Amino acid sequence: MMNLGWVLDESTMISLALLLILPTAHAQLGPLNLNSSGLQFLVAFPENIAHYHPITSLKAIEIFSLEHGTVVEYKSDGIPMLNDQMSRAFTKTVDIGVELRRNPTSNKTIQIKSNKPIIVRTINSKDQSIQTSLVKATDKLGKVYKIPPTPSTITEILADPPSEIPERAPFTVVVMNTGAANDVQWKGDGDRTVSLAPFELAQFWMSNVAAEYEVDATEPVSVLFGHPCFTIFNCTCGMMVTPLDPESATELNYFIPTDFMTGIEKQAVLLVAGNPSPLPYDPDHPAVQSFGSVLFHIPGLLLSILPEEEFAACFKIHGNPKLGSIPRFAVVVVHEDHKDLVHHGTIPLDAPVWSPILTTHYVSTRVPLDGHQDVFWHPESLMAVYELGTSETTLFGNPAPIISQSTSLKGCVLDPELVNIGVEEMGWVESIRFCRDLGLELAAMDGVELRFLAPKLHAMKKTLAQVWIGYRRSSLTGDWYRLNWLLDKEAVGVTHWGEGEPGGKEEGQCAMMSLDPNKDFGWSDESCCTSAVPLCYKPPKLLIGLQE
Repeated sequence: MMNLGWVLDESTMISLALLLILPTAHAQLGPLNLNSSGLQFLVAFPENIAHYHPITSLKAIEIFSLEHGTVVEYKSDGIPMLNDQMSRAFTKTVDIGVELRRNPTSNKTIQIKSNKPIIVRTINSKDQSIQTSLVKATDKLGKVYKIPPTPSTITEILADPPSEIPERAPFTVVVMNTGAANDVQWKGDGDRTVSLAPFELAQFWMSNVAAEYEVDATEPVSVLFGHPCFTIFNCTCGMMVTPLDPESATELNYFIPTDFMTGIEKQAVLLVAGNPSPLPYDPDHPAVQSFGSVLFHIPGLLLSILPEEEFAACFKIHGNPKLGSIPRFAVVVVHEDHKDLVHHGTIPLDAPVWSPILTTHYVSTRVPLDGHQDVFWHPESLMAVYELGTSETTLFGNPAPIISQSTSLKGCVLDPELVNIGVEEMGWVESIRFCRDLGLELAAMDGVELRFLAPKLHAMKKTLAQVWIGYRRSSLTGDWYRLNWLLDKEAVGVTHWGEGEPGGKEEGQCAMMSLDPNKDFGWSDESCCTSAVPLCYKPPKLLIGLQE
């Protein structure tokens, strides 16, 4: 699946993956902004009673910057806490000393604002209990959230066999308000409305396990779901908490692979928003549908599942030293037809063992995480990646941060490549000028990339026969060279000439690419004065590339 920023003329952009038509000139893909980055975030740290005697807890915010010159500001209760200046692809962890108590409302939120896109994760650790959560940017929040059902018992994970202990307190839902006055309705049992000022939060307790709860707000909110002490081990306990997804306008597909299992799969359940009770995990039927969140739960873990409709092409996992030396692994979910091209860093996965996700066309695998930073990307298809950590008594996990939904043969994309086809025919030299006036270049990728691109162009413009590309022959030597984004010309790499092409040096001096699939989209040499429309291009900005 190819996912580019497309422009077929000067007024239309088309995303082939999403099949959206937008009234704009050439622009990068991402009309739905389905990645983990943003400019504003709102976080809070629920009460952590994961130990029965006083012990210091860790409450930290992990920031990953995508651009040079990133400035990050932190505020709580309207008071500036600190500022950070960060360079591209840099990770910083900030300790926060703000924890919620059991007040129904509070102003103990932390507002995070950046001048350039960042990714935010929270770490909440106390003794042997660790929870990590990927934070949604405020522009990705919603107004309506269906709350998943709660597990009915606390489990003692070190007992043999594991024993069940009656739940000592209800699950908590924390609703954080963004930057406008907001009326939040709590529905399901004892309906009530709470008015929140900007950046205030409200806490609600799910005291009736049989009730179906919902949050309905007049402005976007962020919602956390969890329990301060839900897993018992060695006379202590572990908290569980995860952010929820807002209600979707359409029913989404969720796949739960067996690679999530840690040896206690008989206790695994799915907490599906809109379902009145937990569903036992069934590896023979691991796909579910929901209009809201789907959580995978085993003792000690609440893991938010990424819907198929939000799969992406590149994910980045950061090994935070504050998590210690706990063994960590990634779980990769990808379509079975594209499993061989999953990259870990600059190379494909090394001898992965793929497990089918039954009733679907997807497979999954575990990948050990040893590095400080791990990047997973796919050049052609979208996938899901999760990070999990586990030891005898510690278990945590979250979806890996999404860098981009844009695929590229070059690597992990920060900003997608741009493609523009002119609307008027012109000569080769005029085509160069046309593209450069748009801030692009006459397309001169190698033959593999252009051959990959051509069927997409044909699908969008079936009547277009051929386009100018950025290859030209030297009149002196007859050698071919290609235009380069940074250089005037460079040697030709991989080509894709049509049958009998190119001719001798006395023939055409400039190159066209056919958009006819019956000609295998081959290149031909043509007179540079021949009229054709130009194919303009700008390469992607990469987080990690094949040459790095």
